[in-house]
Amino acid sequence: MIRFVPLVAVFGVLAALAGCGSTEQPATTTRTTEQATMTAAPTANKDSSAELEAAVREYSAAFLSGKNEAYEMLSQRCKERMPRAGFLQVVTAASQLYGPQDIVSLKVDQIAGDLGRVTSTYAKSELDQRSEPWVRENGAWRVDDC
Repeated sequence: MIRFVPLVAVFGVLAALAGCGSTEQPATTTRTTEQATMTAAPTANKDSSAELEAAVREYSAAFLSGKNEAYEMLSQRCKERMPRAGFLQVVTAASQLYGPQDIVSLKVDQIAGDLGRVTSTYAKSELDQRSEPWVRENGAWRVDDC
């Protein structure tokens, strides 16, 4: 039996995937300080950039293919904001709406310590990401756009 996901939920997550993050302010001063540091230090070594690029491609493929593994690629902060069941409904809806999509171009905009920002484009421009936030947790890059 196919379950239909409320359209509001689909558009909410697809908006996040499309780089339309919230205007909500960071919850802690530490987060604000980390973001300020990122602005001051826009570059990182090539290994960090390659790892981040690979993580972005892996997450995009999982998300748009409807794979449950996409949830594990979220930052801890995003997991706390969106329960697994709700996220998986959105992943399923995104898969049905768009299906697998290759990233046309990808650029690591910034890396400062464990924070990064990435811009990626797709053939379907509504999926484009601009300066999408990522965070390295326990040695792995996680999407932090929630």
